Amino acid sequence: MMMHILYKKTTVIALFLLSFSMYSQEVLTKTIEEIYEMSNSGELHLENKYGNILINGWEEHDISIKIDIQVTNKKRDDAENLLNRIVANIKAVDDFVSITSEISDKNSSLFSRYFNKVNPFEFDKSNVEINVAIYLPRHAEIDITNKFGDVIIDNWAGRLKANIEHGDLWINEGIPNARIAMKFGKLRSKAIDYGTINLKNGDIDIESSNKLLLKTSGTKIEIDTVKDLEIISSKDEIIIQKVEKIQGELNFSNAQIESVKEKITLDMKVAELRIAKINTPDAYVSINQESSDININISDLSFMFNAILEQGLLRLPKTFYNIENNMIDKSKRIRKIKATYGKNTSGIFSFNGKKGIIVLKE
Repeated sequence: MMMHILYKKTTVIALFLLSFSMYSQEVLTKTIEEIYEMSNSGELHLENKYGNILINGWEEHDISIKIDIQVTNKKRDDAENLLNRIVANIKAVDDFVSITSEISDKNSSLFSRYFNKVNPFEFDKSNVEINVAIYLPRHAEIDITNKFGDVIIDNWAGRLKANIEHGDLWINEGIPNARIAMKFGKLRSKAIDYGTINLKNGDIDIESSNKLLLKTSGTKIEIDTVKDLEIISSKDEIIIQKVEKIQGELNFSNAQIESVKEKITLDMKVAELRIAKINTPDAYVSINQESSDININISDLSFMFNAILEQGLLRLPKTFYNIENNMIDKSKRIRKIKATYGKNTSGIFSFNGKKGIIVLKE
């Protein structure tokens, strides 16, 4: 009996030690810190992978750089080797600062340098962290590229160019101009005066903008207020509270708009559009559609209505008058419809397309 108990204890201890050795990791770190002169007319160019970037604006005439690097590995020698291969190339010329984090190849031979790139599968990217913290003048320009990490920008109001993959971008202050390209991430912004945003498979949440160009795919979009919006959309879910003008394309996308001020110009394919309110009585609406579902509230508007539709369904309120409905191609069931709505008919509603459902309601 005693031998049996001793055997069980020995087995448990052996398993514990084996488990500990399997999951224990060597953790090594190093920090790089630099500071350079920079004015509000300066520019930062930053390229990074496998970590987060924090950018803060300040009133100093300098740029402060801190890079924290951490690697983990079961073997200390392998951890040291990987840590030594991670370098930050920092160049400062006049009012321009460039920072590039790199992981050099294991093989430093001439053949390797010219014919081989660092193999992304050579190490587990979850075992590498390269986190960057920057303080720079509030109006300096930023050109930033980051993969596999988030970017947070605070207390800064300059011009932004960003390319981000597998990470989120947070802009906590209003900025005047932004050109942003993202894949597999979320964009959160307080305000972008003038912006161009390309995003695939992610989320966009913007409080306000003057002029915005969106090229998106597989994205959930939420915008509170935008004056002038151009959108090229594919397979998106779109919610907009207020827009003055909207133009572009909706392909396999669903859009809900609470309020449009004056102008809608859209091409739609297998898409859905819901507009709860149009504010300007003489608004301009022009939509080309194919197999789409359109629902617009036209209360308090006045306009001339015209449509050329192939098949599909059109529903108009009984308050339309001077209605002309002519079949111009019986074989294809193409109809030309003209009508008037409201008292002052300076507005225009124009629809062209095939199939689909168009509903105008009061």
